[in-house]
Amino acid sequence: MDSIILWLLAASGVLSIFLFVARGLLNQLPEIIIAWRKVQRMYQNADRNVDNTTDPDV
Repeated sequence: MDSIILWLLAASGVLSIFLFVARGLLNQLPEIIIAWRKVQRMYQNADRNVDNTTDPDV
């Protein structure tokens, strides 16, 4: 009987740690998406500037 209680306590501890880590990752996800979109826009604008500065007649 004692081993069942220890297993239940261990399982609930592992589950709570997993949920804590998952919540932390999900809380950071919007900031990561915003940063990724900012990087994408920066590279897209850099590509447009390179295309506009090249002389097509050369």
